[in-house]
Amino acid sequence: MAALTEPKSIADLPAQHAGEPGTQAEARARFFNSGNAFNIKLPPVPNAVFVDEPTRALDPSTSTSFIACDASKEMECPFPATSPLLLARYARIQAGDSLSDEAQASGIIHYVIAGAGTTLAAGEEVVWQAGDVFVVPGGSRITHSAGDVAAVLWVVSNEPQLNFESLQSPAQGAAPTSVVHYRSDEIDRQINSQCAAIIDARNELASGWRNATPASAQLGRGFTRD
Repeated sequence: MAALTEPKSIADLPAQHAGEPGTQAEARARFFNSGNAFNIKLPPVPNAVFVDEPTRALDPSTSTSFIACDASKEMECPFPATSPLLLARYARIQAGDSLSDEAQASGIIHYVIAGAGTTLAAGEEVVWQAGDVFVVPGGSRITHSAGDVAAVLWVVSNEPQLNFESLQSPAQGAAPTSVVHYRSDEIDRQINSQCAAIIDARNELASGWRNATPASAQLGRGFTRD
């Protein structure tokens, strides 16, 4: 008795080609059906925990360099990437050293983990220290310089997105962001201010309920039979 075979569906069919293409443009045409047109299988994004990279970044013996959290091999993409759209890197800059970057990105976010220094980008200078956050536009040379002690920065950009679509960084002055600097002391002040506002609002609400309680009790007594 012959073994039964599982019937194939249209999703199992490969993309079809033109039977008799007359031009190169016709030869490039691919014909899909409703079953296989959306059956695109890509490698999964790894649920990765990067341990070696921060260890290297914080190691005093590590030379001035970028250290990428790179999962491109697992995602089978030909450029460095932490996720399909983002690339995260550490930047270790030894005391007195400089480190330049020309990322093909719309913008680059930096968080200062340790140290202090300056960054030149888009014709502006950012003077930063530990705890600061700053954003710079892509499309121009970026130079980070450490002060008297080594510095470590956390750097995140959308380079994989632009690489995947074969795009260039925005022209100078046309990026979706300008140079923006969030000082650590101002971050703390803003957080404390918002926390105080929340506490004040809760206290005011609680006070309102306390003031309303006697009136509510009196109203209730008005409907009580003797």
